[in-house]
Amino acid sequence: MSSSGSGTAPAILNVTAYFNPVDCRSLGVIRTTLAPMESGELLEVVANRFQSREIHSWTRKFHHEIVSVRDVEGQVTLLIKKDGLKP
Repeated sequence: MSSSGSGTAPAILNVTAYFNPVDCRSLGVIRTTLAPMESGELLEVVANRFQSREIHSWTRKFHHEIVSVRDVEGQVTLLIKKDGLKP
């Protein structure tokens, strides 16, 4: 995985295939991807609008920071900084 300070691009994760409004499996995939990453590293997540709302809530709960959000015709790209927020 890339480090935010190294100047390299963040890891990219597309969770649109995991869309399920009942269990939002995409959050588990994001959690698993972030787990081995170092604090401060960036993960770019591609999701739909429903998933984006869930991801926003989840990141606040687990003290990650959403650095940027880009929505193009319902495809939302979020840049998440691991452990970016102080509890």
